[in-house]
This record gives sequence, structure tokens and C-alpha cells, in this order.
Amino acid sequence: MTPRERALAVINETGKPDRLPWLPELNDGFIRKVVEAEGPAPQGVDPQTFVNLQIGADQLARVVSVKQTFRRVEIEQRTDEGMTIWHTPAGDLIERAVQDPVAKTSYRIRHRLDGEGAFAAYHALLDDLRYEPDYEKARAQFAKVGDTGLVTVDAPATPLQHIIMWDLNVQDALMAMYDRTDEMVDLMRHMHEKNLEYYRVAAAGPGEVVRPMEDTSSMLTGPAMYAEHCVGYLSEYGRIVHEHGKKFIVHMCGHLKDMLPIIKDIELDGIEAATPGPTGNVEPTDIRRVLGDVIIMGGVDPSRYAIQPPQEMVKTIKDRLNRIKGDRHFILGHEEIPVAANIETVKAVGQLVAETAGWFYSN
Repeated sequence: MTPRERALAVINETGKPDRLPWLPELNDGFIRKVVEAEGPAPQGVDPQTFVNLQIGADQLARVVSVKQTFRRVEIEQRTDEGMTIWHTPAGDLIERAVQDPVAKTSYRIRHRLDGEGAFAAYHALLDDLRYEPDYEKARAQFAKVGDTGLVTVDAPATPLQHIIMWDLNVQDALMAMYDRTDEMVDLMRHMHEKNLEYYRVAAAGPGEVVRPMEDTSSMLTGPAMYAEHCVGYLSEYGRIVHEHGKKFIVHMCGHLKDMLPIIKDIELDGIEAATPGPTGNVEPTDIRRVLGDVIIMGGVDPSRYAIQPPQEMVKTIKDRLNRIKGDRHFILGHEEIPVAANIETVKAVGQLVAETAGWFYSN
């Protein structure tokens, strides 16, 4: 089986895979680290594909099949300052990010919903926003990945999760839910209307799986808030995806144990990056017990790649796999392998996965 066939055998229930699929996410810094250590990548092979081949993983890729356009909003990039400014008819939205030299990634020090006039400007941005198909670009990405793995289609998170992840820091977002409830609910309703437009375009394009970066976690919102402001919206997105014959697998990477009774009400096919402790707090067996036969992509805390030697990591994962042995709706996966990961520890997991051909699906 190719990695793509292996993943789709689980997702579409079309047969027994030749071995357990392993679909990890890869941090950009980790990709660069492996390419520097073991590259360069051969001509015609992109860095992510090269790294997956080096570590023995099936590739999990994400493609954007929708492009956004504006008629009146102008976007200014001040690269030297790490600043993005959206000039809208109702005022400016300003975001600023800085690069972290240790984590080799960027983080926001100013969010675009900061400031008194930000809500009006955000509404103006949404009013001006249009979504259009970008299917040819998406098909090119599918062709590039080919049979090396699974390409999933990107789509928006629910408005509350998007605000928490991108538009305000967590504390300010949660305080706004209490102090500016009407404004937040009104903005989220507007964002949801635009999200529905996006999903209709994305679901009509290429690909078998739509995968929004929802990042659900009780460390970000409590079950009651998530049930009130996210569950219904997420189910609407799922229905659009299903109307187009695709699977809806939602990226939920945080503390999920207390959220499972709420997630049960969402129209979805699976959860991706389901993470045990200490980064998350959910085991595959917890999900299976509450949600039934949903697709589970997860089971690994990626921080362990940086702190456990190869054989200890193998034991950790094999113990977990033994508890879910034979599960035809399970794919080994996790949040991003971090830049600090020990490459040999990662490769040891690749070797373990190769050996599952002989025992994971055996009676």
C-alpha cells in the first residue's frame, strides 16, 4: 500500500491497512533541521516530503483551495517591523509579530482586535471580503504530495476559536466574552456567515477530507462556552462538507477529556491530533468510549520527542498502541514534532510503525 492508500483505508473504511498509518504534523523548524542534517532534498522533492521519507512517516499535508479578495480593504505589510495593517473603510486593524530565535517561530505581540475601534473595522473587513475558488493551485499541491500521504483541505475554525488563536490573546478574548458580550456575539455571527461562504467553496473543490484548525481545549474555553458558541457553528460546517461527500476531520489538539460530551454533539467524522498528557489530557480509549467509532488521529504527546530517548519513546507508544490494538478507525498522529526533537527518537517511532504490520491488526 502507498501511504495515501493506507490513510484512506482507515478514513473510508475500505479495507485493512498493511500497517498502522502514522500521520504526524511537522514543525517548520524541525523540517529545516532535518534537511540541514540529512539533506539536501533530491531535485523535485519538497522539504516536507523529504523529511517524512527520512523518518518513516506517512505525510499529512494541508492545502488551501480558496483565495480571498478585497475590493476596498488594502493590506500593508511592514516586514522589517513584523507588522500587518488592514486599512478598512471603518479604520485600521493592526497586527504585529516577532520572531523567537529559540523556538524558530513567530508569535504575536499585538492582535488585530486590540483597541476601541477594532470591532467596527473588523466588521468592515468582513463586509469587503470575498472568497473565490483556487482549485488549480490546490490540485498542484495534491499532485506534489502524490502517494506519499494524505492531503487535507484547510477551512476556518469557529469564530470564537479563531479569535482566541489569532485575533486576541486568550485572556483578553475570554474577558471580552464577559465584558463585551453583545459585540463579541455579533462579530462571531458575522464571521460565521463568511465562514459558511468559505466552506461552500472549499467543499466543492478537490480533496476527500476537510480539516479546520479548531484547536479545541478546555484550557482555552470551558465546555459551557464551547457548547454555546462553537458546537452549532461547527456542525453547520460539517453538514456542508458532508453534502459534498467529503469527510470532516477536525483538528482538536488540546485538553479534550472534559470536552468530549460536548464534542459528541458535533457533526464530524473524526478528531486529528488528539493528544495525551502532559501537553493534552485525552487518551484514544477515552475518545472511543465517549464518541464511538469516529476516526481518531492522535495518541502521541509530541513534546516527548524532545525529552525521551529512542527506546523509551518506543515503549511509551507501544504501550498505548496495545491498549487500542486492532482499532480500524485509529491513525497514529499528533501535533507538530518540535524543532527540539531528537531525530533518532523520531526515527525510532518510524521503525516501530513499520513493524506494526505484524501485530497491530492481528487477531
